[in-house]
This record gives sequence, C-alpha cells and structure tokens, in this order.
Amino acid sequence: MSIKHKTALLLVLLLPSVTWAADLTGRFSMLGSTAIATQGDSGYINKDNTLTADQQSLRLMLDDAKENSEWSLHAKIARIHLSNIAFNNNHSSDLFRYTELSSSWLDESTSNIATRFGYEVDRAVYKQRYKKMTFAFGRQAIDFGSGRFWQPLNVFGSFAPTDLDTDFKPGIDAARLDWFTSDFSSLTAVYAFSPNDNANIKKTTNAALHYRSQVGVESEYALLAASVIDNNIIGASFESSWAGMGWRIEGAHYNDSQTNENSLFWIAGVDYQFANGTLLTAEWYENSRGANSVTALSNTNLLTDDLIKYGLQQQLSQRVFGLSINKEFTPLLNGAYILLASPLKDDDGQYNTSLLHQFNLSYSVSNESDILFSFQFANGRGLNGLKPQSEFGHIPTSVTIRLRFYF
Repeated sequence: MSIKHKTALLLVLLLPSVTWAADLTGRFSMLGSTAIATQGDSGYINKDNTLTADQQSLRLMLDDAKENSEWSLHAKIARIHLSNIAFNNNHSSDLFRYTELSSSWLDESTSNIATRFGYEVDRAVYKQRYKKMTFAFGRQAIDFGSGRFWQPLNVFGSFAPTDLDTDFKPGIDAARLDWFTSDFSSLTAVYAFSPNDNANIKKTTNAALHYRSQVGVESEYALLAASVIDNNIIGASFESSWAGMGWRIEGAHYNDSQTNENSLFWIAGVDYQFANGTLLTAEWYENSRGANSVTALSNTNLLTDDLIKYGLQQQLSQRVFGLSINKEFTPLLNGAYILLASPLKDDDGQYNTSLLHQFNLSYSVSNESDILFSFQFANGRGLNGLKPQSEFGHIPTSVTIRLRFYF
C-alpha cells in the first residue's frame, strides 16, 4: 500500500474520534447472485455453467452541518467474490477522480475465481453556503437530467436502467458552484478533474454549465453546455404534466473535438399512475452514436470508445425502448417489472429485437432494512465469438438476493 493510500485510510479511521460533533451513520449490504450461462451467453465456457457472485459492503458516513457550511465523508469497505465472472474495472467515475483514494487488502484470482477486499473514499466534500450561492469542493455526486431510464444531460455518469443499488451515486472530484437566480431557478457550474495517477486515461478539460428553471406550476426546463472527455456538448430538457400524465423530453448534441464527428442522444418518456397506485413508465432512447445493425454492433471502434468502456454511453445500440411497472402490494411489499427492448437490422435488412426482463420484489424488514429478490433474463442473439450480435441476447439468466440495513 502506498503512503498516499495509508494516509487516506488513517484519516478515514481517525476522523470520527477527532470530530465527535459530527453524525456517524452507516449502511451494510449483503448480496448474492447466481446465473446460468448457455451457449452464446457471456461467461459460457463449453457447457451450461454457473456464474456466481457475492458481495459484502459497509459504507460509513460522517456528516456535519453548521449554519453556513457542511462537509461529508463516506468510506466504503467491500469484499467481492466472483466465480466464472470477470471483474469490471471501469466505471464512469474513474474518468473524473484526480486520485484513487482506494486500495485492496486482498486481491487474489485464478483462471475462473477472483476475490477482492479493500476500501475506497467515495465522498469527501466541503460545502459553503452564501445568501444566493453555494460552493462545494471535493469528491461529490453530480447529477443532472430528468429521464427515468437514461439521462442525456447526465454527462458525468448515471446509473444503468437495471442497476439494483442506486442509493449513492459514486462521487467525482470536482468544484461546483450553484447560483440560485430566483426561487424557482438555478445555474450550476462544474469543473471535474481528470485522473492524475492513471496512465490509461487521457487528461482532458471536463466542465459543465447547467441551468434549470420552473415554468408555471407543473413544468420545468433545463439547458446544458459542457466539455467532457473531448466532447463538446449542448443539451436541453423539458418535463411537464398533461392529461393526468407526466411527459418529458431530453437531448444532447455531441461534437467529438478529435474527429469532428457529431451525434445526437435524446430520450422521450411518459409516466402514468393508475387509481390503484400502479405506476407505469415508458421511455424511448435514441443515440446516433450507437449501432443500428448487427454488423455495426461488432465494430471495433464502437467497443473501444471511452464513452462505452466507462459507461457514459450505456447502450451499444442506437435505439432502445424501456418500460417499467411499479406496484405497492402492501406498505411493506413492493414489486417492479422492467423491460428493455432493442431492434437491430441483420444482413438481410430485417429487424431482430433483443429483450431484457427484470422482476424485482422488495420487502421492508424494518424501518431501516429491506430484502430484495431480483430475477433477470434475456431473449435475442448471443455472442459470436466474443462479439455481441444483439444488445441483450448475451446476458445470462440470473437470480439476485440482497439484504441491506442502515444504522
């Protein structure tokens, strides 16, 4: 462990003892997942085989707020054990963290089994409040956009539509200024740092201006101008309520400053809540940077694009339809169904659609804990060698159980 990492860990461990006035809270989570990989699935070897994963994580949160200032420090300790599953070492937050502030106490792997146990500092931010402004500096979550499944304005990363853990968005190293221009509008300026100690990620200027304002009682719009990972971006969103439904549209135009290529990423969606409380959400995703055919999906340039590698562009395909149904069965039991569908043209010009289904059932064990059961399966063309032939067809059928509680 380097001196830098030792110092960071020492601060994490000692800070609670020297800042006794701050609030210390935590979250513990245990997750287990099993998947069956058949021919054409990711993780398939030479016969139907089982893929397993288990994870235990502890997040310690130290927060303190005064009249005009506040700070927050989150340290995450996690153990992950995988069998027949490769570690995904890339995340969008990696592109905007000046230094890692993490280390592994255990990192073992064989041909098909891997175990990691370590820590990371996920939040370390100080915020100063003024009459109509706030200024925050440090590792913090930056969240823009109004989409439910995808958010084109979320240029510093967002959750995937099927992510099960969305309690805490990973922090990035940034300076943020919020100016509250009126009671119903704000202008946000963000400068995000590039990695200083990762030779695999190019240093770039990452900055964004985001304006948000309310229109009338039920409508809101937002404007964005940004430069992120060598892409110049302008975008806008509008959401409102009409005929008993919520409507939204959000889009961003990208210009790659290295290639001068242009692309458009937009979504349109609607929400409707039935009288029995069931919430229906539908959203259409279109990104001209994605693939519109099976042949284009296997394009090497697409698979090695940094926006794809690090999850800033979450889908390989150009078009995806998302549908979710949420139902509260009892005050303690909640169910959800998510469907993602993506059409791609084959060599004959015919459309082949791959589907991803996710069923989630959550039960509240107590005021501070719950248990989640998730079942996921896909339909569509699988892998051809290591190259995908559809957006979702290569995803194996899986079952996941998660228990979490706060203290």
